[in-house]
Amino acid sequence: MSSSRPVSSRMKTIPGYLSRFLLIVVVASLIPLSPAGAAPNRWTSLDQTLSALAPESNLLVAEFAGSGCRIIHGRDEDQRLAIASTFKLYVLGELARQVQQGTVSWTDQVVLEDGLRSMPSGDYAFAASGTRVPVRSLAEAMIRKSDNTATDHLIDLLGRDNVFRSLAAFGHGDPSINAPLLLTRELFGIKMTQSSAWMRRYMEASDSEQLSMLESEIDPLRLNPEGDWGRWNGPTAINGIEWFASATELCRVSAALWSMGAQPDLAPVREILTRNRGGIGEGDTWKRTGYKGGFEAGVVNMTFVLERADGRVFFVSAGYNRSSGAIDGSSARVALDPVFTCLGVRSGIIGCADRPDG
Repeated sequence: MSSSRPVSSRMKTIPGYLSRFLLIVVVASLIPLSPAGAAPNRWTSLDQTLSALAPESNLLVAEFAGSGCRIIHGRDEDQRLAIASTFKLYVLGELARQVQQGTVSWTDQVVLEDGLRSMPSGDYAFAASGTRVPVRSLAEAMIRKSDNTATDHLIDLLGRDNVFRSLAAFGHGDPSINAPLLLTRELFGIKMTQSSAWMRRYMEASDSEQLSMLESEIDPLRLNPEGDWGRWNGPTAINGIEWFASATELCRVSAALWSMGAQPDLAPVREILTRNRGGIGEGDTWKRTGYKGGFEAGVVNMTFVLERADGRVFFVSAGYNRSSGAIDGSSARVALDPVFTCLGVRSGIIGCADRPDG
């Protein structure tokens, strides 16, 4: 894992015929909304509000189209940021793939062990060693409560290398920035116990050297979920000791998971994805909503999947990185409410479903 995030290329030459097509689309998007009387387009205002929360941020609002994504609005959506626990979507993807292949079953029992005990969040951090837990229960805890100990046991079951390879399989454009793929307990162990000099040495090392450092100096550590956080008291090495993806890449894995969940043997995938509603209330608008957040000092990611009552499925992801100081996650979450409101309006291709009304 390198010490700096690659920046994806954003602009390509647009052929003339495509330019004319895009001009038509832009003009169409400026047509007044239907008689429902929604407010004018506020994407610019939303972008300004969210971008002010952190030096680096991105936003993507899209609709699932099969196993892909149709962009409704994006801002720096291809910029890769640290995403913290949102990387667990890739663990769920690899689990679904292995269930589909028959190498793992939802009902398989996993024995909890101290060597894979991580820090909260999650209740399994406090479960006794030797406790037997069904695979599905671990997956549900991983997504619903962002349970770190459940996550590390699943990675161990599936194979770290297999989970790493799933990044490419689910549309990540540069998995190498996540190599070697960290267990959550490894990230905690590093940031809680190691010096800045150790972390710089780790970030400058090759993948094989990093793996050796983990195996010899970090994996033997035994974390105490009831203890303090040691040296970790603010944003720490978020440019190199983390998990990284763009909003576009998170949309790809989310859309793929949703598509996989349509298969009878993989139906639990959608159920797992939607166990945490992310603060969106139940009602007539949204049949199901799912949320996976990622938080550590200096990192906030909020990723949502929303299935509307008419069957259309939308995706919203906002990410923020700040190498010093705090990120106002509460304001970031509240700022997305107008997007959810507008996506809930059934107004066709041109209308509130394609722009925020707040």
